[in-house]
Amino acid sequence: MIFSGTISQKVFVFSFLCLLLHNVTAQQTQTYKPAVTRILFVLDGSGSMKQNWGNKTKFETARELLFKMVDSVERKNPNVEFAVRVFGYQYFRDQKNCTDSRLLVPFAKNNAEKIRNQLSNIRPQGMSPIAYSVQQGAKDFPDDAKSLNAVILITDGEENCGGDACKTAKELSAKRITLKPFIVGLNVEAAYSKLECMGTFYDTKDEQSLYNTVGVIIKQTLNTTTAQVNLLDRNNQPTVTNIPFTLYDHYSGKALYNFVHTMNDKGNPDTLFLDPVGVYDLELHTFPPLKKENVELVPGKHNIIALDVPAGDFAVECYNASVSNNDAQVLTRPKKKQSVLDKESILNAQNLNEQVKYIGADYRMEILTTPPLVFDTTVVAFAESNVKIANYGTLSLMASENLLVSIYTERNNVLRMIERFEMAAKTENRKLQPGEYRIVYKPKSNYESESTKSQLFSIEDGRTVVISLQ
Repeated sequence: MIFSGTISQKVFVFSFLCLLLHNVTAQQTQTYKPAVTRILFVLDGSGSMKQNWGNKTKFETARELLFKMVDSVERKNPNVEFAVRVFGYQYFRDQKNCTDSRLLVPFAKNNAEKIRNQLSNIRPQGMSPIAYSVQQGAKDFPDDAKSLNAVILITDGEENCGGDACKTAKELSAKRITLKPFIVGLNVEAAYSKLECMGTFYDTKDEQSLYNTVGVIIKQTLNTTTAQVNLLDRNNQPTVTNIPFTLYDHYSGKALYNFVHTMNDKGNPDTLFLDPVGVYDLELHTFPPLKKENVELVPGKHNIIALDVPAGDFAVECYNASVSNNDAQVLTRPKKKQSVLDKESILNAQNLNEQVKYIGADYRMEILTTPPLVFDTTVVAFAESNVKIANYGTLSLMASENLLVSIYTERNNVLRMIERFEMAAKTENRKLQPGEYRIVYKPKSNYESESTKSQLFSIEDGRTVVISLQ
C-alpha cells in the first residue's frame, strides 16, 4: 500500500496504527499485592463493658490493648494504617439508641497515641448495635483499589438492636470492601453461635489471651495470601495441568483472574497471589467446563483449591495415515443434545487426528467430511479413546460447458443431497467419503428439464474416480 499526503497526515496515520497495535497488545494477568493494609477496630463501648475483667474493666483492658498493639505494629510496618470506631457510649442504655456508633479515630499513619487519647474519654453506657456499626464501618475505609481492608470487632456480648450480623457480613463480601470480619469475644462463649456467621470468631478468657489473639489476627492480615489450584487425577493426586481457568467474583460474575494451570519446577501446582477479599467461583475451561463455587480464601495463609478433573484424551483418526484428511473438523456435543442444528450445544471443534481432553461422559460427534459422519461415543476418564474413520477418495469431474451439479447418497431408494454447486468448463476435484453415490447434472444454459442426466459411481478410500460429464 502506498500512502500519499502531507507529513502531518502521515504522522497521524502512523500514530493511529500504533494506537491500534497498542490496544490489541496482550495484558499480563495481575497478581495481588496491596500497597497499604487498613485495619478498622470496631470496639464495644456499651454498658456491659464496665464490668471488671481481672484488675481492670473490660473496656480499659481493650483500650490498653489497642494502644500497645497499634504502636508495636506501626513501628515495624509503615504500610499499615489503623482506625477505631466505637459503639454504645454516646447514649444511656435506657434511651435505646441503636445508631450509637461513631468513627472516633479515622485512618492515618502513626495513630497509636491518638487512639489512646481518644479512648481515654469514653465511658461505656449504651446499647450494642453490632451489625449497624460494622455496616457503617465499611464506609470508614478510603476508596482505594490498592489497599487491603480488614475489620476486627471486639465485644463482650451479642447484638441487642435487632441487627442482622450475618446479612451485614454477606453484603460486605458481595461488595468486596473488606475481609470477613474477625470477631474477638471477651469471655462470651454464649454469643458464639450468633456471631460466627459474621466471620471468624475467637473467644478470649483473660487479658493475655486477648492480646495474643489480636496479635495473631493482625499478623495473619498482614501476611501474603496465596493459593494453589490442585487438579486431581483418578488417584486424588494433583497431576492434571495445562488447562486454562478463570476466577470470577461470586456475586457480580465479573472475571477477576485468568490463568493457565502450571506446575512449578518442583512438580507442584504453581502458587497464585490473590486478593483474599470476597468470594470466588472457579471455572476450569475443559470440555465441558468444570466449576467450583463459593471459594473463600483464608487471609494470610496458603490456600488449597482442589477440583476433580475426570478427563480423558479423545481423537478421531484416519485408517490410512498416508492420506491427509485433517482439513475436516469434528464437532463435539453432549449426547443428550440430539439436534445437529443446535449451535449452542457444540462443546468444541477439533481437527481430525488431533487429541483433545474431554470430561469423561457420552458425546455425539459430527465429522464434517462429505457427507458428514455422525456417531455416539464415550470418553473414558483418565484414559485415551479414539475412533477411526476411512480416508476420503477423490471424485475428479471433467466438463466441456458450464453445468449445474448435485451429488447424492442413495439408501433404501431414498436420495439425500450432500452437495450442490455450479461447475465451469474445466476439471474439478471433490473429496468424498467411501460409499455409493449418484451425480445429477444439466447444462446451465439449457432451460429444458429433459437435458438433466445422472450417473452412479463408487468412491474408495484413497482412490480417484474420473467422470466425464457430457
